[in-house]
Amino acid sequence: MKIPRIVLAGTHSGVGKTTLATGLMAALKKRNRPIQGYKVGPDYIDPSYHAAATGRASHNLDRWLLGEHLPSVFAQSAKERWAVIEGVMGMFDGMSGTAGFGSTADVAKLLQAPIVLIVDASSMSRSVAALVHGFNSFDPQVKVQGVILNRVKSTAQEKILREALSDLQIPVVGVLPKELSLHLPERHLGLIPVGEGELLEGYIETLSELITQHVDLDQVERLMLGAPEFSLAFLDQETLTTSTCSASHSSIFDASLNDATKSNSTTQAQNKKFRLGLARDEAFLFYYQDALDLAERLNSIIIPFSPLHDLSLPSDLDGIILGGGFPELHLNRLSENHSFLNSLRAFAESGKPIYAECGGYMYLGKSIKDFEGNELPMVGLIPMKAEMTKRLQGIGYRKGVFHKDNFLGPRGTIVQGHEFHYSRVVYDQEYSPVYELFKGDQADRMEGYARDNIIASYLHLHFSGHRELFEHWFASRSGRLGV
Repeated sequence: MKIPRIVLAGTHSGVGKTTLATGLMAALKKRNRPIQGYKVGPDYIDPSYHAAATGRASHNLDRWLLGEHLPSVFAQSAKERWAVIEGVMGMFDGMSGTAGFGSTADVAKLLQAPIVLIVDASSMSRSVAALVHGFNSFDPQVKVQGVILNRVKSTAQEKILREALSDLQIPVVGVLPKELSLHLPERHLGLIPVGEGELLEGYIETLSELITQHVDLDQVERLMLGAPEFSLAFLDQETLTTSTCSASHSSIFDASLNDATKSNSTTQAQNKKFRLGLARDEAFLFYYQDALDLAERLNSIIIPFSPLHDLSLPSDLDGIILGGGFPELHLNRLSENHSFLNSLRAFAESGKPIYAECGGYMYLGKSIKDFEGNELPMVGLIPMKAEMTKRLQGIGYRKGVFHKDNFLGPRGTIVQGHEFHYSRVVYDQEYSPVYELFKGDQADRMEGYARDNIIASYLHLHFSGHRELFEHWFASRSGRLGV
């Protein structure tokens, strides 16, 4: 399969990857290339900028969340498109200091994609050559095929930088002047989502013009077209599963799910579509597009709704997902939408399943207290209160083990996810958790809230890495698996 592709890596975080990746996607789209954006790692917000630039949803490439499914997820979404892949942190920064699993370089190697290294050259001269040489020689299997120099102060500095790099035989494909640098707006969870309107009006167009003027787009396209044919056949099993932690998604009590789940693909085709409600608005917006696509391939239909704007849930839903986001920024509207709150409570009382992550988890509690100390009532389906803090409460990859049977799978099922939140929850009575969480191989804590038809926690999952969870859920609607 011919997939023109390129990876934009950085020497470190803050070097300008998202800005330059978004601008490059927009500039290449103007040249009528069918650009598909990607983000290495679990971040939800950077891909929203890609989508604004390309006009199509961006996809995450995360080896921990997707495991051995990453190459096939890439192949499916990149078919007949040109892939621009934004890296994460520094080029070799992965899950540990001794192995690069999950790093930008690791994913580039897995996908056999050319790498362009972005360098913040604002305070450099000849040392840039040592820096680029180091990145190019650190891993013999990963080679830098182009360099973009960002935040260059003057034409005199640019000349010195080009001279310094000339002996490395790595082309400089772009030089962006420092005074033209553009900074994306941020808040406590990172960049502000692109959907929040007028802050970014005209921004994508400006980025596109900037990249067109200061990056050799012909050279970038040559690098992309020079990528080898992409085939899943070249990926051996060892390459797909090598990890500092196990990449398998299975049960520690049972080798596999029960026979009803295994045969689900056949039985689902014989049934009507599973009507899956999805909270999607300014307060709830953290979803992985590949996971939503998978749900539809598994014979479901996605029905969006808004806890902010709708008066009630859509009719005849079989289940609900409440994703992460920023409910703490919309407390008044969420709390005052009494009609919708009552609709959601009635749905829960009917026994139909609700799955919630992070912001959705907070929303299902009794109340949320924002950064200023304002506390307002929420849905009240979970006996806890959520409050925002100035200190990061949880960050990083986690392994979770289901504490008991639920509508996603049996007790002992292992999932791999991540958490990133400034809030904490306080319970006022005994409750049953969803997971036992692990940091690496070390037990961390019990996490989340589970009862017959509610699963809610701070853990973000990527269902494309856990197809069996959707299968189990959609099958349970008819009572074949029970809850």
